[in-house]
Amino acid sequence: MDHKTKGVMLGLAGVILWFMPLVDFGFMGMNLYQSGSDIGGIGYLLLASSTGYAALSWLQEHQLRVVSASIATAIGLFLLVEFGSKAAWGLYLLIVVSGVSCICGYTDEQKRKKSRQQAEGTGGR
Repeated sequence: MDHKTKGVMLGLAGVILWFMPLVDFGFMGMNLYQSGSDIGGIGYLLLASSTGYAALSWLQEHQLRVVSASIATAIGLFLLVEFGSKAAWGLYLLIVVSGVSCICGYTDEQKRKKSRQQAEGTGGR
C-alpha cells in the first residue's frame, strides 16, 4: 500500500476515534461516556493533530508527520494518565493508532533519505 494511502487512513482513523468513547463515567448505575469533543480544548488539539497527519501524509512531509503523530500520542498518554481506570476503549485505540502513525512516518522518512542517497550516489558517476 502506498505511504500516502496509509498515512491518510491512519489520520482518518484518529479523527474517527476522536468521536468514540474516551472516558467511561459511572453515575447512578448508568454508564456515561465522553468523547473528544466533551473533554475540552486538548481534545480539539488531538483532532487537529490527527487531521494534520492525514494532510501531511498526502503532501509527503514525513518529518512533520512524525511531529504530528508524536503530539497525538503524547496527548493520548496524558489523557490515559489523567483518567486512569476510567479510560474507555476509544482512548486505547487512539493511542495505538497514533503510535503506529509515528512509526509509519519515521520509516517513510528513512526510505526517502535512503532513496535520495542512492540517487545522489548513482547520479554523480
